[in-house]
Amino acid sequence: MKRLAITGANGFVGRHVVRHATVAGWEVAGVVRSEAAAQVVAEAGGYPVQLVGRDPEALVRTFDGCAAVVHLAQIGAERGGQTYEGVNVGYTERVLDDARHAGVPRVIYFSGLGVARFGMSRRCSNPYFLSKLAAETILFRSGLEGVVFRPSYIVGPGDGFVAPILTAMRQREVEWPGDGSYRMQPIAVSDVMALVLAAVERPAGAFPGVFDLVGPEVVTYAALLERLAGVARAAGHPAEFRVREVPQAEAERLARAGGYRGMLADELDCLLCDEVADPAPLVALRGCPLLPLDEALAAAVPAA
Repeated sequence: MKRLAITGANGFVGRHVVRHATVAGWEVAGVVRSEAAAQVVAEAGGYPVQLVGRDPEALVRTFDGCAAVVHLAQIGAERGGQTYEGVNVGYTERVLDDARHAGVPRVIYFSGLGVARFGMSRRCSNPYFLSKLAAETILFRSGLEGVVFRPSYIVGPGDGFVAPILTAMRQREVEWPGDGSYRMQPIAVSDVMALVLAAVERPAGAFPGVFDLVGPEVVTYAALLERLAGVARAAGHPAEFRVREVPQAEAERLARAGGYRGMLADELDCLLCDEVADPAPLVALRGCPLLPLDEALAAAVPAA
C-alpha cells in the first residue's frame, strides 16, 4: 500500500487530507503530540503517531517508506510559548532532515499567501511571513523535491474562519477593521485535499514547485460576508446584522496589546494584506475547475 506521512494531522486541513488520502487508498501516518490529537487522526482514518519525549529517531521511523511528507505543523501566531523560530523554522528543518534520512523523495509544505512580497508589502513583512520565507528557503536548499502551497483562507466543514462570523451574525452585529475593502480569495478545503494528493502523485521534476493556494473568485471582505450571509440564510441561519467598522489603527493597537477579536498582530496582517493570485496553475494541477465560492461557503455552513 502507498504510504504518506502528515505532520499536524489533527488540524483543520490535516484531518481533511487524512480522510481524503485514506479513501484514495493511501496508508496515512498522522504525526501529532497529544492523545486527543491522535484520536482525531484515528477518526479520520489514519494511524496516529504520537511524538513523546525527545526520541531523535521517531520521525525517521515514521517517514520510512513514505512517498511524501505533507508538513502542516506550523503556527500562525506566537502563543503559549511557541515561537516562529522554534516551530515554523526549527521544526521544519527537523522534518526535512528526517525525511532525507528516511529516503522520502518529496515534501509538501504549506506556507502563506504573500510570502513572495516580503519587503514589498508592509503587511507581508512581519515575523510570521519571515518565518515562512525562511522555511521555504530551507526546503528549496534541502535537496528534496519540494512542493509549496501558499494558502489564502481555506473554508469548509469545521474551519476556524466561517464559524466565528456566523456567531456574530446570530448576535446581529458583525465588526470588521476598516471599510472591508481588502480583497480575499478563499478556497474550498475539498479542493485543497485533492490538490495535495495531486502534488504527491505528480511525476518527479514537474513544474511549477510553488502554488498560490487561492480560490476561483476575488472578493472584498465586505462582499464575502454578504455572500456568506446569503448562504447562511438559505441554510436556515439568522443572518440579519448591522456592521460596525473599527478603524484599522485601533484594531492594530488592540492586536498588539493582546488580541483584536482573537487575532494577534500578525494574524490581523493576514486578514488585511489584500493578497490575491491567479488560480490557473491550481486548475492545471487539479485537472478540473475549482469549487465556486458560494459552494465552498455552503459546505462550511452547518445545517441550522
